[in-house]
Amino acid sequence: MSHSAYYDQLLNCMHCGLCLPVCPTFSITGREKDSPRGRIRLMKSVADGQMDISTGYMEALDFCLDCQACVSACPAGVQYGDLLEHAREEIYLHQQKEGRVHWFKKLTLGWLFTRQSRLRALGMAMALYQKSGLKFLVEKCGVLHLFPEKLREWHRLMPDVDMKRPPVSVASVGKKKKAKMRVGIVSGCVQDIFFSSVNRDTLEVLAGNGYEVYLPPDQNCCGSVAGHNGDTDTARKLARQLIDTFHGRVDQIIINAAGCGSFMKKYDQLLAADSAWAEKARWFAQNTRDIMEFLDENGFTPPENALDKKVTYHEPCHLSHAQQIKEAPRRVLKQLPGISYVELPEAGWCCGSAGVYNITHFEDSMILLDRKMKNLKKTEADIVVTGNPGCMIQLAYGNKRSGIQPEVLHPVTLINRLYKKSGEGKNDD
Repeated sequence: MSHSAYYDQLLNCMHCGLCLPVCPTFSITGREKDSPRGRIRLMKSVADGQMDISTGYMEALDFCLDCQACVSACPAGVQYGDLLEHAREEIYLHQQKEGRVHWFKKLTLGWLFTRQSRLRALGMAMALYQKSGLKFLVEKCGVLHLFPEKLREWHRLMPDVDMKRPPVSVASVGKKKKAKMRVGIVSGCVQDIFFSSVNRDTLEVLAGNGYEVYLPPDQNCCGSVAGHNGDTDTARKLARQLIDTFHGRVDQIIINAAGCGSFMKKYDQLLAADSAWAEKARWFAQNTRDIMEFLDENGFTPPENALDKKVTYHEPCHLSHAQQIKEAPRRVLKQLPGISYVELPEAGWCCGSAGVYNITHFEDSMILLDRKMKNLKKTEADIVVTGNPGCMIQLAYGNKRSGIQPEVLHPVTLINRLYKKSGEGKNDD
């Protein structure tokens, strides 16, 4: 976003206050500076030179979950998510100039997330810690009680590592069938480490529905982690790499992580000033689809097997508000035979995951999670589905905190589970 476009968006805010009731952080504190309207006023004050990029300003923006519920509520169409990313980029550049970028941010944004091989190495270390029994021993021997409560809770928050990656890079629909189209799957970062099974389910569901699936093994991060935290240069570099991975090889790109999808669909904005990549970026953004969006648009064969379970749906913020995909997942779920679909109260209210928000703002994140789990308990659902790995981790942790036990699944996993039970969704090789 150019500075002029940024400033125009700041001026579009009418300060009507319709964003206040839907803002999770405002619901916690009730303070104007913790609302979208308040943050926009702070951004404008900095843009007008009336205020410096101070510690207080950075903390106010860092407190935001970037859930973008305000975007759905705004009558003026203010793109708050774009404003926040631009402001965070200015903060990051300011910190670079002052030599005050935190070492942890340098390590994660500038090194760890720039190579998927590094993330996989970290994942393997975590898997060894979990599967060797060391994690169980640490929890049972009481050593965690020597550490602050927050650290103990972070330990409980750690999800199980699932690194059994899909065994093939290209899945054919079979010699007897002509593929409807060739689609590519973005494996993601967190998804690839903690929920690789979701990528397998995505591949199998697509292949079973007549699509040739391209799943290159050498993918890197899409850049959303860096972009959402202000490191736009790194985000652009990673975006170019991902575009190059798929451009000219597939008809459409499929993503099963809402946060990644919302960022990838704006590659055209991210690389608009790059003459060498602008056209490719537009193609990529226009042809990126969330897996539920894709199945809703193109149709799919409902499984023959029925599931006698009560199912509810939690809306990932970056799918519902950032991408404005609200009904497609529901329409897909309601086509699954036998399920009893029940609507989750405040389905679009943030669960508090928001990337690493549940680590950097643990207490506030838990307030939002407890609210989500109270609503989830009202549904009496057997299964809660959601299309983002961060939400899946948070809801699974919510089960531990609240004592309720709905199974937490990605919707494509639920679909593939039914396919496998009924003998569908398998390649016809």
